[in-house]
Amino acid sequence: MKDIFNRVNLCNQKSLFWIKQTLSDTLKSGLDFILPPNCLICNKEINTGLMCNNCLDYIPEVKPPLCRFCGRPIKKRNPCRFCKKKIYIDYGRAFMLFIPPYDKIIHHLKYRKKTKLAVFLGRAMASIIKSDYFLKDADTIVPVPLFWWKNLRRGYNQAALLSEIISQECNIKMNDILKRIKNTKSQTKLKEQKRRKNVLNAFALKSNTIENKTIILIDDVMTTGATINECARVLKNAGAEKVYSCVAAITPG
Repeated sequence: MKDIFNRVNLCNQKSLFWIKQTLSDTLKSGLDFILPPNCLICNKEINTGLMCNNCLDYIPEVKPPLCRFCGRPIKKRNPCRFCKKKIYIDYGRAFMLFIPPYDKIIHHLKYRKKTKLAVFLGRAMASIIKSDYFLKDADTIVPVPLFWWKNLRRGYNQAALLSEIISQECNIKMNDILKRIKNTKSQTKLKEQKRRKNVLNAFALKSNTIENKTIILIDDVMTTGATINECARVLKNAGAEKVYSCVAAITPG
């Protein structure tokens, strides 16, 4: 009964979020006409959008050489220091580095309801997927889930927003099959070992329709990779053949 109540609440919350977002966007458009917006990176006044052309040109896109598992840029070691331990991800890619001041892009998407950034980031990630030898032929994409209460409070799951855009752009089915069953602590201030322990057994499948499938896990940011690795473990144990990852941003190695 509690699970049904939670799902109904999430559906209602999602509908309410998009109504509020539409009203907010309409109001903001009117305000922008009177008071032009500022670039979220450099705060320079711009006519439209969320970033100025100069800041867009200097987005720190991830360039090779890359860790063969998580897609993190590396200098010498392959795999990177985070992927030397037991991992379940077979391969991964990332769009940009999670470094100041460009980490503001993720923060604004995640905490300030700048959901239009999901379109920008999702399309950038889709471009990577469509041109990647491994990712382009995946069967389905799966967003990393939030705990139901956090989803309810925030009004959306940023990984799901990214997944929706990627699904449309790449014509790959989105399958919201994972659920977070533990309300874990924030990973932000935890060291690597504690991050792994924090998310252990935090995820489960809603239903098993992934046997022998190739899956791309989608998330907004990867630091140590503990969260995505735990999601991949659950998917592999359920019979997934390959589990890849694609994230909007990743911390340097």
